[in-house]
Amino acid sequence: MSATIEEITSDHEHEHEHEHDHDHDHDHDHDHEGAGDAGSDGEGDGKFDQIQSRAERKARKALLGLGLKKISGINRVVFKRSKGFLFTITNPDVYKSSNSECYIVFGEAKTEDANANAAALNAVAAGADHAGHDHSGHNHDHDHDHDHDHDHDDVPPLEEAEDDGPVDETGIDEKDIELVMQQVNCSRSKAVRALKESNGDVINAIMAANE
Repeated sequence: MSATIEEITSDHEHEHEHEHDHDHDHDHDHDHEGAGDAGSDGEGDGKFDQIQSRAERKARKALLGLGLKKISGINRVVFKRSKGFLFTITNPDVYKSSNSECYIVFGEAKTEDANANAAALNAVAAGADHAGHDHSGHNHDHDHDHDHDHDHDDVPPLEEAEDDGPVDETGIDEKDIELVMQQVNCSRSKAVRALKESNGDVINAIMAANE
């Protein structure tokens, strides 16, 4: 240990350190025990976080020096992986190259299972639809004419109008369209519209298509 941390600046200091070699070994052992105690109290973690913050600040400064510009107004970034797994970063710091479509994202990434989330949303939506159908059926049995006219006034058949005609699928992933159609049990055009309105976010598209 002494050979690792010594800095010899003169012959006199070198001789002095050799004379007290035993004392230095004792002091270093004591210091390491103290450092271990400090780490058990959480001070070690604080130093590690401080080092991480310093390294991140240097990285951001280097990016700005390379001509990257920070993009504001981005609330969420989603990275898609195979088998429906997603990496999401909320409130990220996003930098973009001025010469190409290259983006660098800073933030805490969390994993999500798009299939599991979509299945849960679909189950909730199915339960709500089932309750709504039971209620509407009860009303039609008692007062068919009155409730039927009232329903047409309040809820026009917008879904049928939305599904008419082709929809431009440019920029939309085929797998995302099929996933939304499967989870929501809706038409292809409705799935495409939902994905376009949610900027390609599958989860938000499923929620929008269920409404």
